[in-house]
Amino acid sequence: MNDNSSLRYLGEAYDGVRFHVEPLWAALGSEAAFQAYMLLAAAGFAIYGLMTVFRVLRGLALAARGAVGRI
Repeated sequence: MNDNSSLRYLGEAYDGVRFHVEPLWAALGSEAAFQAYMLLAAAGFAIYGLMTVFRVLRGLALAARGAVGRI
């Protein structure tokens, strides 16, 4: 295989991949995709906040239980 046929093969492979990937990139950049990203980010933030509150309350309960046990 000479250099010219190798480059042609690579060019055809690139064109084939680009043909399949371009619609995906366009869909990921759409308004609906942006809204989905924002919804996922909001859900993640809400879950993180709930976990933080739960851990703080659990820590306070354990501290209170330890303080009452020493009295």
